Amino acid sequence: MAEIGYGDTVMVIGCGAVGLAALQGAVMAGAASVIAVDLDDNKLALATKLGAMHTVNAIRQDPIEFARSVTGGRGADVVLESAGHPVAFRQTTEAVRVGGQVIWLGKIDVTKDVSFRWGSLMGEKRLRRSSYGGARPRRDFPLLARAYLDGRLKLDELITGRIKLED
Repeated sequence: MAEIGYGDTVMVIGCGAVGLAALQGAVMAGAASVIAVDLDDNKLALATKLGAMHTVNAIRQDPIEFARSVTGGRGADVVLESAGHPVAFRQTTEAVRVGGQVIWLGKIDVTKDVSFRWGSLMGEKRLRRSSYGGARPRRDFPLLARAYLDGRLKLDELITGRIKLED
């Protein structure tokens, strides 16, 4: 859905299962630089193993300023939000460049408000909400299976523990 182009800078906010999958999708789509943002250093370490070129712990560093610093002040071409937190939603519109794309993957309680600085919505930024990433299973599942078998899609690294079926 994000239409990531070869050479783009992509920021992924939230490095849980969805964010790490999105991060790998950005790498496979040809992003030149992927910035992973999370609050957990362990998740950021895993993001690096999965292809993130930069990591930002948002407790210690401002993701918006970081995006601008590595893009000559422009901001990321694409920002993928998967944290599902009002602060992360607000950060997406600040971190993306003029004319860039924001894809909201995360979810919050539908009765909650999310606010934005009005100026952050200017500049022909494209904002989209996604559920299931516009998946076309007949096309996508074989492609993903082949990417896994070829070693381009890393799924084993996402397993954090195993339990017996009887447990």
